[in-house]
Amino acid sequence: MSELSGDVKKSRKRWSTRRRVLSAVGIVVGALALLVGGGYIAVQAWIHTEFPRLDAETAEAGEWYSVHPDGAIDAAGKPYHANVRVGSENKVMVVFSGGGVSVDDYTEARPSTSALEMGFYTVLDGFDQLAKTGLADDDEDNPLRDWTVVQLPYSTGDFHAGAGSNEVTGVDSEPLTVHHAGFTNLELVLSDPDVRNVVGTPTELLVSGGSAGGFGAAIDTTAVMEYFPETENVTTFVDSSLLLYDWHSVSEDVWKSPPAISEVLSTDNFTLDALTALAEEDPSVKILFASSVRDESLARMQSYLSGGEFAVTAEDGVQYHDDLIEMVEQLQQQVPGIGLYIFQGDIDEATGLTQHTIGSNTRDELVDGTTPVEWIMDAIDGDVESYGLDLLQ
Repeated sequence: MSELSGDVKKSRKRWSTRRRVLSAVGIVVGALALLVGGGYIAVQAWIHTEFPRLDAETAEAGEWYSVHPDGAIDAAGKPYHANVRVGSENKVMVVFSGGGVSVDDYTEARPSTSALEMGFYTVLDGFDQLAKTGLADDDEDNPLRDWTVVQLPYSTGDFHAGAGSNEVTGVDSEPLTVHHAGFTNLELVLSDPDVRNVVGTPTELLVSGGSAGGFGAAIDTTAVMEYFPETENVTTFVDSSLLLYDWHSVSEDVWKSPPAISEVLSTDNFTLDALTALAEEDPSVKILFASSVRDESLARMQSYLSGGEFAVTAEDGVQYHDDLIEMVEQLQQQVPGIGLYIFQGDIDEATGLTQHTIGSNTRDELVDGTTPVEWIMDAIDGDVESYGLDLLQ
């Protein structure tokens, strides 16, 4: 069990008020959907549509399937599944999805368990359709559309790095077990016989993730590569994953991560530690990192982790910008040949805060006349470049 800090205790009242407001907003949104002619029903159908189960013998190229390994569970202990798109090319992309993080007893007890509920980390059923977004979308203009995709949904609050459980007290004052099985689930999915038959031995491997999923891509690439020992062309893409905290203690005490993960986390910068270790262990891996200049979502979470409110101000955006400058300098020193993509994206004119993750803008020219997917594809082909560094001046 992890201890509850004094700063976190002070934030309970603020968090409770904010949560009530957001829940009320969600109810209004749901009511509006119902008024627009079956919108609510359509949304529910979209949320709960699950892909058919993968059978490697009958699977067809271009189609999506679900994978349900025995023993894979979410934070609530319910069965967990991943999603796979069967590709027509001998290339594989492993995608880590995101959705918050849990770092202590207080956050452990406050997950988001429905689309209308605010929480620190997501534990949601459904949403398989989200697998078909970003770099994994099926649009004919996507150069990755014919790749096989293994998508790891996120419902364990542990940056896909956990391998145990934590006993805490829930908001109802009852005992609560939180299962941090992110890393365990990854291994179960990639060792599934049908997944093994579908992925084969690809000529190219891309490990990617955004937000919480980006932390997962950074720390888990080495483990993913163990399932593709003969694949030499490997690229790791981390999108919008910068948070400063005592991650070594969290990984050991809260997530119960394997020592191979927790031992890597020696500073307060999770992603810097993970990518530095990856570069040292296998210099042939091409490493990419992207971020907007004053990421609204990360600035909000950093405010909380630094002992403030789970809220965000213009000043928090400035602090994120300063942290990003320092991280970029460190990445350039410690990860030789790293490719960087710094962009602004959507911006709140009142606060200067910018968008979180590249998201669906993979084929938009966000900086220097270059799209994220062009930058990524060039790196896969051996041309690793950096863009947008002038935005950090």
